[in-house]
Amino acid sequence: MTQLGGTRLVDLAVEWPLQYAGESVGIDEASYPGVRGRLAQVEGYLSATAIALVWFGPSPEGGEDPWAEVSGLMSRVEAEFSGRLLSGPDDLGRLDREPAEALTWAVAGLRGAAAICRSEGGTDRLEALIGRGVRAVRLVGLVDRPAGSTDDLGLGESDRELFAALAGLGGPRILVDLAGLGPRAAGEAIASCGESGGELVPIVSLGTLQDGKAGGLSAEDFERLRSLGGVVGLGMGRPFVAGADALAREIDAFASRTGGVDGLAIGTGFLGVEEAAEGLGTAPAVLSWLAGRFDEETSARLASENARATLNRAIAGSHRG
Repeated sequence: MTQLGGTRLVDLAVEWPLQYAGESVGIDEASYPGVRGRLAQVEGYLSATAIALVWFGPSPEGGEDPWAEVSGLMSRVEAEFSGRLLSGPDDLGRLDREPAEALTWAVAGLRGAAAICRSEGGTDRLEALIGRGVRAVRLVGLVDRPAGSTDDLGLGESDRELFAALAGLGGPRILVDLAGLGPRAAGEAIASCGESGGELVPIVSLGTLQDGKAGGLSAEDFERLRSLGGVVGLGMGRPFVAGADALAREIDAFASRTGGVDGLAIGTGFLGVEEAAEGLGTAPAVLSWLAGRFDEETSARLASENARATLNRAIAGSHRG
């Protein structure tokens, strides 16, 4: 297998807790049909990944107490990545002092935040999760495919309420994930992040690169996202890309048009997507493809450097002053 020097992946989207569906009282396998058949997607994942943005949230159909469900999932993430949750500048310092082959670090991300935060006491419960180390929120729930044309309705009331809640919390900077939003809603979300004075950093953790558009964003919105420190994670699932060759051609065209791959990263979506694209089925395979297809600088930027810069921007500025 071709190696990418000492570089390991910085992955903006993995549904890591779903591998325990059916084995844990906290995750009902029936809520995620077929997930047990996707476990091959995370073979070799930890050895190939330096930092993972680990997403979790309430089950799609909702339960009696979604906050209890979310709290339990956060406890699992805290236990599995004990002492290795990136939540502040001190953590970044410890990470930087480690050898390249050290254990994987995680950034905790809450998905489905817009809906769950509308519940009674939602803002207080969100603040408590942020106090435990959550540093990313996704407006929508599990994302297993790009937004369709019928999804482009702009931000809803619950989305705007979430932005208001985040703006009023103070405390750490937060990554706001626009994955699953249509272009209009994503543009409005980027504008809301821009109004936060740098305290909300927009990303698309899991998106497409098609016809020159990254994450389905207009060229203007992509540049606005970049100016706010954000990136677009390119999905490795078949709904996001046909295969490795097709994605390579899109990256080449994008780089030719823009002069590079600034603003692009990787968001595998593993365990959340039904099927990985051909040639991109695991984290080691993604690294091998990058090393074999692109020059060293481009490979490193896509695999880790662009995403790491965004994480640094959010987490190094962990306390609003």
